[in-house]
Amino acid sequence: MSGTLALASAIAEMDRNALRGVVAQRRPQTAGSIADPIGLATDLLRVDSITRAILPLDRNALRTLLLIAQTPSAADPATVEALAARGLVGADAGVPVALPEVTAVVSDALTATGFAPAQLMAEAAGDRSFTPGTAEHAADTSSWYSPAFTAVGQAAECLRVLALRPSKLNRNGTVAVVSLRALADATSIDVASVSRIVTALGHAGLTAPRRDEHLLVVAEPATAWLRSDNRERWLTLAEAVVRATPTPLRAVLSATPGDLAAAAAAIPHHFPLLPEGELEAARAFVAVAEQLGLTVGGRLSSPAEALCGADLSAARAIVAEQTPGQAPGVYVQPDLSIVVPGPLAPADEAILGAISRAEQIGVASTRRITDASIAEGLEQGVSPDTTRELFARISLTGIPQPLEYLLSARAQRLGDLVVDEYDGDGGRTRITVGRPDLAETLLVDRTLQHLQLTRSDSGAPAAGAVVLLSRLRADHVISALTDARYHPTTSAALENARRTLRPSQPDVATAAIPIVAADPPPLPPTNPERTELNEVYTALVERVHAAARAEPGTGDFTRRLELAIRDRSAVQVTAEARGQEHTFTLLPVSVTGGRLRATDQVAGVERTLPVNMITAVEPV
Repeated sequence: MSGTLALASAIAEMDRNALRGVVAQRRPQTAGSIADPIGLATDLLRVDSITRAILPLDRNALRTLLLIAQTPSAADPATVEALAARGLVGADAGVPVALPEVTAVVSDALTATGFAPAQLMAEAAGDRSFTPGTAEHAADTSSWYSPAFTAVGQAAECLRVLALRPSKLNRNGTVAVVSLRALADATSIDVASVSRIVTALGHAGLTAPRRDEHLLVVAEPATAWLRSDNRERWLTLAEAVVRATPTPLRAVLSATPGDLAAAAAAIPHHFPLLPEGELEAARAFVAVAEQLGLTVGGRLSSPAEALCGADLSAARAIVAEQTPGQAPGVYVQPDLSIVVPGPLAPADEAILGAISRAEQIGVASTRRITDASIAEGLEQGVSPDTTRELFARISLTGIPQPLEYLLSARAQRLGDLVVDEYDGDGGRTRITVGRPDLAETLLVDRTLQHLQLTRSDSGAPAAGAVVLLSRLRADHVISALTDARYHPTTSAALENARRTLRPSQPDVATAAIPIVAADPPPLPPTNPERTELNEVYTALVERVHAAARAEPGTGDFTRRLELAIRDRSAVQVTAEARGQEHTFTLLPVSVTGGRLRATDQVAGVERTLPVNMITAVEPV
């Protein structure tokens, strides 16, 4: 027996908003050809459509679908109503009824995953007794701030690297493995941790995809985030990650209060048909939460519990009370390593991040200054004088002689090698070399032979300078010179460096963060019922809604006739005229303009009957 008529009846009783909810959740495949409730019901009862609809259902919902078919009175009314809103329950004279197609698919799916349908039906409603791995005593989560501030430092470091070198995206929108490894190498963070940090940055909207070039770039909100202190940075990340909690994990967490790891382990029990991909997503989320300090050993930390309860004020108060303030300064060692004992002011952190490389990031971090890192800082507009001023102000050990020598040498070489684009004859890139001996070295350096460097006959911009030309693009030339350890710069970077940026300027914290155009941010998660439908689905809703109300009082008969037309099956039609009833065995051909056109299989003639005169339609 088909459930098409029962589902069509349920659809016909829905108002426009309920109908939009069904279409939004089920996304009919043949939307363009559906014109009435029968057509929509037929599409929704496809095996593949039913399968997609039941996969995210919890144990109680699956149990209810089975109960409706055998013991309707035992089914929970609220659950039945929710299932009807997904197009999984039919109606007969306004009473919810099971759909045989749905019952069959649910039974087969449960059996395939090793669950006995009969055993599931025998369970008590809302059974949540399965809670694996829950701790008997509350765990100590007081150390949450250590991973939390470590993650904040890692996130800031990743943003600065991404601003200079955006990561490549795969076709499915995920970050390419080679880019994750490059980011890990540039930040001295392991690849797994980098992957989780990039996920958190995405949740917070601090990174965004630029799909036309398959790149992950720094988003505009990163500017304000980097200007904030570590406490606000963490709250932004943590709140965004909590909002992104997978729906199954959020649902099961109520059965394992405060234990996120146990909730993830319990998902297969509470959601027996959930695909492996969603189970893996829940496990990955637990790992992200652990790295951010939202959990310690799988249990929610105190600020995380406040955020899960949507109490940002309480979370902010806990963070302020339990985390350290800014460090008084840094320790610069003679070997040019820097010990950062705690959070710095955002502006100081930005300059330090531009002219040094991270070796270890934590609540207390270590960084190292090299000639190459000073050169990279120069590219970002941080001059040697700015660097010297920074350490004179924040170094608790002064400026060691090796660092002073390095800064002085770099200041003397400032502008020695300037690379710019060139539009004239003889090449695409101009290299202005401040010293003739350096120009001769470049011309004979074998590692630079592929640049095809040649002297330019045009005059040099400064006395004693030499101009070389290359037929390669400027970015290729800069990369080659950098790889050969020549530390080139550009005219724009040189001009920025000569401005001698002051740490007190409000924009220093993000001076090295170029915000590039990205795709519009995705809409925040919403209830499927409120999801905006495209034009095809919106038109479908209007057609079905209008068809269900085209013939008031005759809808059930019309749907039975339309189903018979689709199945090409005969029906017994009873019609009343002038107080007399007549019954015909008809093969319906069409129902248009309020009239039924059908073939009388007994008399062998074609009959036309007004639909409003029909009093019964029964299968033969």
